[in-house]
Amino acid sequence: MNIKKLVSFVSLSILFILFFNPVQAAAKPYVIPENAYVGFEYSIFVDGKLIVLREKSYTIDKIKNPDLYVPLKLLSKLKDVKINYNAPITVSSDHGTFKIDSTNSVLYENNTYLSLANFQKLTGYEAKSDFESQSLFLWSGSEGEKESKRLMQQLDKVTYDLKSFMGKKVYIYEGEKIGWVKELSNYSSSSTIVKAVIQLNNGTIYEELILNGTPDSFIDYWHYETIGYNYTGKYYWADKNYLPSSNPLGHLEKVYFTSVKLKGKNLIIKAKRSSGANQTFKLSFYDDYTSTIQNGFYTVNPKTTYPGWSSNIWNKIIQQKISIGMNTQQARLSWGSPERINSYNSNNLRIEQWVYGRTYLYFYNGKLESWTD
Repeated sequence: MNIKKLVSFVSLSILFILFFNPVQAAAKPYVIPENAYVGFEYSIFVDGKLIVLREKSYTIDKIKNPDLYVPLKLLSKLKDVKINYNAPITVSSDHGTFKIDSTNSVLYENNTYLSLANFQKLTGYEAKSDFESQSLFLWSGSEGEKESKRLMQQLDKVTYDLKSFMGKKVYIYEGEKIGWVKELSNYSSSSTIVKAVIQLNNGTIYEELILNGTPDSFIDYWHYETIGYNYTGKYYWADKNYLPSSNPLGHLEKVYFTSVKLKGKNLIIKAKRSSGANQTFKLSFYDDYTSTIQNGFYTVNPKTTYPGWSSNIWNKIIQQKISIGMNTQQARLSWGSPERINSYNSNNLRIEQWVYGRTYLYFYNGKLESWTD
């Protein structure tokens, strides 16, 4: 055999080994197809302790083994479980040594995942998932079971809306801290007050009491991250009836938000004014940052909503003035909603009294007839 034939034979042999070796092919995890449905993200608790990983756990459907899937890296957090990452990847536990391949794993976003069923088979851990809180509880041994069931029993008594915070990353307004909710429980057996135990980035514990079913000291971190996406790059029209008097914008002034960021309990907004000038201002809130923008700005130009009104009426509205003959929509745009409305009806007449502090507006059949200061 000459040298050329020998080189060709060796090359073909190498290609055959690389591409047709069944052992190597089996070692590869199953890549989920594009039409697979990756659904809810689950938080993981092991023996009652929250496990924070960069890789998340998901329900995955429309694949050959639909299930709740956990990242392979989770196994490195478990006692008495070892991973050998040399090809082929193997997992060793008290239940034996297992090879990770396409029969028991999937590949998603370049990370290897195990179905919950295979995870239990490989590790011997018990598991219970809670759909309402999207939490997965795993345990081994009696102590781990006891702590896991304590968390689950506490969670059963918490309202549905608050359960969604369990195990989730949150942004704490005071001090702009980041943490994860590791425990939720009713403050007392007869109370609707809920206590949230939050583990901060530095390992310290922060506790917060939640009243009326809505946290006023923290929000889901996802909302914190998406504030800018939700509000920037859009036009708004200022409503000075709800914005603070110190705000520099004029009533119904058109502005374009270039940046919206959360800093504590303040929204820091950068905007381009109708004059072309750049303006930065701060809007404070109590417990719901969304209401600050929803109440303080129109998302549609009011002039396009009421195209038939005269320029004289619009000038008065922009100056936040009222005049005899205005209808109720015009008065509301000019002064905002009244504190209360008192009404009287007869066969041919409807009288409304709109109360703004010590000022009273009187409408007869929807037209402003008079007011008193």
